[in-house]
Amino acid sequence: MRLVKRKSKPRSQKMLSLLALLSTVAAFLLMAGMCAAADDNTCSLQPDEIILSWTENPETTQTIAWRTSDDIIGDQAQYMPAAGANDDFSGAQNAFAIRSDLYPGYFHYEATLQGLAPGAGYVYRVGREGAWSEPASFTTASAADNFSFIYMGDAQQGYEEWGNMLQAAAAEKTCPKFALLGGDLVDDSSSAEWQQFFNAASPVFKQIPLMPAAGNHDDTPLFWNSFALPRNGPEGLEEKFYSFDYGNCHIVVLDSNYLGAPADANFGRVSAWLRNDLDNSRKQWKFAVLHYPPYPAAPDGHAAILQENWVPLLEQGRADAVFNGHQHVYMRTKPLRNNQVQADGRGIVYIMGNAGNKFSDHGPNYDYIAEEIANVSNYEIVDINGDTFSLTAKDAGGQKIDSYIFKKQPDAGGAIYTVAPIADTAYQSGKTAEGISAMTVNDGVYGLKYFGARVTPVRAHEGLEAVVFVHSRNGVRQSSNITKADFDAVNTARAGFNVQPGDVVEVYIVDDLTNSVDFKPAILQ
Repeated sequence: MRLVKRKSKPRSQKMLSLLALLSTVAAFLLMAGMCAAADDNTCSLQPDEIILSWTENPETTQTIAWRTSDDIIGDQAQYMPAAGANDDFSGAQNAFAIRSDLYPGYFHYEATLQGLAPGAGYVYRVGREGAWSEPASFTTASAADNFSFIYMGDAQQGYEEWGNMLQAAAAEKTCPKFALLGGDLVDDSSSAEWQQFFNAASPVFKQIPLMPAAGNHDDTPLFWNSFALPRNGPEGLEEKFYSFDYGNCHIVVLDSNYLGAPADANFGRVSAWLRNDLDNSRKQWKFAVLHYPPYPAAPDGHAAILQENWVPLLEQGRADAVFNGHQHVYMRTKPLRNNQVQADGRGIVYIMGNAGNKFSDHGPNYDYIAEEIANVSNYEIVDINGDTFSLTAKDAGGQKIDSYIFKKQPDAGGAIYTVAPIADTAYQSGKTAEGISAMTVNDGVYGLKYFGARVTPVRAHEGLEAVVFVHSRNGVRQSSNITKADFDAVNTARAGFNVQPGDVVEVYIVDDLTNSVDFKPAILQ
């Protein structure tokens, strides 16, 4: 027998092998140390808290976010069409994840899958070799005008019960395609609370996307670090305000912690963005989601600000429904426009949800309220069927507590302008019972004072328009002033009056004013 001498590895190759082994051991020890430092006993290299959302086109992309205790770069999402999928993901496509800090011991990852087929099913998993999540599936959006989605108000407390109700909502026979949450997902926004929330949320939201608004209880870095949201909002507030389309619907999500008023440094950016976002959408339906209610079930100091500054923008943008929370009751308003009740399909319906087990009592039964139910956890299913909107509200046991149906009314097509007083320390802005903008002179203000209004076209009118200022004292008209211009090109009007405290100056726009006795001007608001 002849002995064959095996060639030894070069010294440099031995050194590289040793360094690779040491690197692996160091990484293991590092991860073990992080797990030991974590604030719970669930630390694992396997991804968890998996949540779907959209940051780009819902028809051709899908964003996936998850958490791990592993900060080694290399996590990714693997995905393939559900038709022909296999257990080992051989042949799957990869999308590498972006990593960021979450809280001590944990890291946030997110990946966006591109080039997907509309209305198609996919199977995916996230992580990396040796630490993959269990496979899950999703279906991309389509251009269909027949689908449903879930709305939920404040979760905030009772996450296990909330999670059970969420699973019941997702199992509705209409097969909801996504969910909107109206803020206050948690109460004190600690990492422990977020873990409870995601443990309850992930079984559903790793299958259908979640698109949340921020509430006053969860407007902290942990909220913004935990979700992957569209970055199409106003500059500097990109994820706090965002919008997306699904089927024949356009949905805008607003951070009402930025309540907004002309004196607010952010108001100009927010109002311009919201106006442009709604005006530029050609979708059949338009919805908004925000935490604070513009029309509350009980007295709320935020409501007046929202009614003065945000509601006109939503009305101008032809929103159909607004979803909110905050007050811990279920409430639905009658259709509203210019602070007046309208016929179905001619105003905005405001829907307040309360999904957790933190409750408030009934409010004073405002005349704009169509339905109010206290002391019940609830979820809402919205069905869109072409030009028909159907709302079904259910309690935690699945029993119907409210329903509402209306048809989208054809747009009359007439010219419409929004006329809003320009803020000034000399007067307070408001509206008359008929919805006309009005400025009430403050105490201590006497003599000649100029009053300004900002005019914004929603739908243009050919030729010149006339902005009319009417000065009244104790209900008696004193004088008027008319400014004629092309208010599709000119955006402000001014008028001066000799005033005293308590005087009121109303301002509105009409299509024309002439001396003809048989001519009746049309108000364009």
